[in-house]
Amino acid sequence: MVGEASRIDCVALRAKVTTAQEAASLIRSGSTVGMSGFTGSGYPKAVPLALAARIEAEHARGNPFRVRVWTGASTGPELDGALAKAGGIEFRLPYNSDPIAREMINRGEMEYFDMHLSQVAPMAWQGFLGPLDTAVVEVSGIRPDGALIPSSSVGNNKTWLDRASQVILEVNSWQNSALEGMHDIYYGTALPPHRVPIPLVRPDDRIGEPYFRCDPEKIAAIVETNAPDRNLPFNAPDEKARHRRSSA
Repeated sequence: MVGEASRIDCVALRAKVTTAQEAASLIRSGSTVGMSGFTGSGYPKAVPLALAARIEAEHARGNPFRVRVWTGASTGPELDGALAKAGGIEFRLPYNSDPIAREMINRGEMEYFDMHLSQVAPMAWQGFLGPLDTAVVEVSGIRPDGALIPSSSVGNNKTWLDRASQVILEVNSWQNSALEGMHDIYYGTALPPHRVPIPLVRPDDRIGEPYFRCDPEKIAAIVETNAPDRNLPFNAPDEKARHRRSSA
């Protein structure tokens, strides 16, 4: 049900609102899933947790269930941690900082491709990484025209939304609504040999648009959430810091 405080302003997409469990049921074992998130910001929280619970249930029945996970960078315990603990990640790229996943990678229980973050999107475009079955992307809202308001990170989200066969969105009302208009999503790039220089010549240049585009036919499910990012608030200044400030 879409609540009164819903950030889904596109009437046509409201019919796709469902639970995290229903959304997770759309992800098959063996599939490749592109998740949003970059260094603990803007990653999906509800669907990965529901997927991890589903994987644990399948393993308890003796059924194999693992997925291949692509992201922008590191994520949070609700994603990497939960899926790794469930034994649900077959392959991971391009970066991981979760301790459970790290131990599994080092023991050879999870395949891992440690590649530079900037190489992921071009390689996905060119098909070197194989097909992308599902994108699970957190956004901070959906406009009346269906445009997606980015969350607290961008990462590889544009590429996931473009390349995935199906898209699952998490609309997180915890994210500040003032994020709208902050982003600059560039749709003018191209693959070699047609790539041209990015037309940024001044610090205040804007070359793209503040929203993601996504074919509404590809959006299979939308989950409304209200969950914080992994990044913690700064600690209060200690005595030494207060002393330095007062003597400055």
